Amino acid sequence: MADPVSYASQIKPLFNPQDIGCMSGMGVKLDDYTWMSDPTGGAMGSCTDFPDHMNGRSVYAKLTGECQPKMPLGGAPWDQASLDLYNQWMQDGFQP
Repeated sequence: MADPVSYASQIKPLFNPQDIGCMSGMGVKLDDYTWMSDPTGGAMGSCTDFPDHMNGRSVYAKLTGECQPKMPLGGAPWDQASLDLYNQWMQDGFQP
């Protein structure tokens, strides 16, 4: 069985400094594990109501284009391997 995906070593590095800076101005803390893994539900902008981990799930929905605006704003979309890794992080329980 593979080790769970880690936010610190595998997910956070996927966000470049421009992504982090741009989104932080909108209250989206891509570089903050506590914010990204917050277990509460809710909605963010055009994203629907998530039953848990609203911030992390909303970011993923914006990365896939399920919610608008699609992330990264003005940048190249993530490749499928990066999206799959992020999805695995969520499935693994939002590990630090």
